[in-house]
Amino acid sequence: AAKVAALGKRAKKIDWPEGCMEGTWKRPFWLPEGWLHGVKVGTSGYTGRGLQVFITPDRSKKFYHRKDIEKYLGRALSAADGAPPTFDELLANAMHRVPAVSFSAKQEESLFRCLSDEEKGQLPKARDIHFCVISARRTADAQSIKGCMVVQESFKAAGVAPRWYVDAKSLGEYRRLGLDAVEDGGSLVGARNKALNEAKRLGKACCEVSDDISKWAYYASLDTTVVHRDDKEANRLAKAARRLVVSPVAAARFLLARMRAHEARPKLGGVLPVANIARGLAHASATTRHFILGDFFVAEASSCVRFDRKLTLKEDYDFTCAHIERYGAVLRCNRMVLDVSHYTNAGGAVSVRSAEEEQKNIKLLRSKWPKAIRPHPTRDNDVVLPGPRKGRGKAAANAAANGGGGGDEGGE
Repeated sequence: AAKVAALGKRAKKIDWPEGCMEGTWKRPFWLPEGWLHGVKVGTSGYTGRGLQVFITPDRSKKFYHRKDIEKYLGRALSAADGAPPTFDELLANAMHRVPAVSFSAKQEESLFRCLSDEEKGQLPKARDIHFCVISARRTADAQSIKGCMVVQESFKAAGVAPRWYVDAKSLGEYRRLGLDAVEDGGSLVGARNKALNEAKRLGKACCEVSDDISKWAYYASLDTTVVHRDDKEANRLAKAARRLVVSPVAAARFLLARMRAHEARPKLGGVLPVANIARGLAHASATTRHFILGDFFVAEASSCVRFDRKLTLKEDYDFTCAHIERYGAVLRCNRMVLDVSHYTNAGGAVSVRSAEEEQKNIKLLRSKWPKAIRPHPTRDNDVVLPGPRKGRGKAAANAAANGGGGGDEGGE
């Protein structure tokens, strides 16, 4: 039912033998190609997920145990005999995990009440923003498909259909998920720049979103709270704080309103790069010279800055530095956080992430921004982008490019 609800007419029908149906079990590693794997209708099995059934390629015979299949085939089965799950098997496994997504209108009203009168006057409509999800190679794993559908359902609940920028090889499968998907331009950075360029052609601000975000939250009760060098107090306040869970659309509108009303007129805005809000309490609610995470940001259509195609990872550090250098400021909302899966989901940047690749990108970053980008003090394959303590405009740009002090911004 979840699959049909999410995919509609794109939900492919399989000709199951009588008494059998698709299930939510993971395909066994030993099951040969062509065999169907489902469950027996009307059964619950030991787990409540149904009794597994295995059906021959000609759909003439059904088996319930591996040993019976091996007896039928006349040989023992191993991983060498197995075939990866089909896309439809992955869908069946993934769709039952996708939760219903909804947002409270009262919580979003509370979010916008945090804006000043001037900021409220700059609050854009959702139609004035081009919403873009950057994704690649996420359709070969049930958990990754679930993540993509959670993002899609989050936008759907807010009345928006985002555009997905995806790898060419997986394009058809993304479209079968019911997504408005287009080719990504050949790489992560290609996808990011393609989204920015398309937004500019439309005359809209661009909101880029990762495909593995499950929640957007704003800590309204901490809007004016700053805690310096007292982790215990910061953690206590964070634990007691009121959290507003909002849609990605509301979050993007909120960021743009603050950007457009800010005296520095930044053209790039984002959120706290870690999920622990206590870390954000070391800074004011909004700061203008700190790292902007690539997982969720908004950029004005008038921004001329683009991502460096030579970077395959950590491209958001370069993007931040380039904005500070060109426009003198960015805007980071230190009371807004994301729930994101950075390193564990199959596909995406995980498929190219390695110590060697990380170090290659770090070397390139430090050659471009030799004093602004610094090695992370505890993690070998991460960097930090400290924000300058004083100055704004051109002075701030120079400080960022030349390593002005202060801040503790860190890694992906």
